[in-house]
Amino acid sequence: QGASFSATVSATSDSTVSYSVTSGSLPTGLSLNSSTGAITGTESGSDTAETVYNFTITATDAESQTADRAFSITVTTGINNGGQFN
Repeated sequence: QGASFSATVSATSDSTVSYSVTSGSLPTGLSLNSSTGAITGTESGSDTAETVYNFTITATDAESQTADRAFSITVTTGINNGGQFN
């Protein structure tokens, strides 16, 4: 909690790919760059216990072909802040 975070998801196509969170949500303070697939930010929620955020990211190419994948980020609290991306 309160730590900066950075991870990137990627999909390939012969055309431009865009990314969006289509279900669930990212932790407060994190955002998904729709052009690059980068998830970045500083977690700024007020969780008082370990919290798992489940979400699905959909990649869509210029031909409207889509691919979905489920992810989770675990936000922990305490002296040694940390996170886990699955």
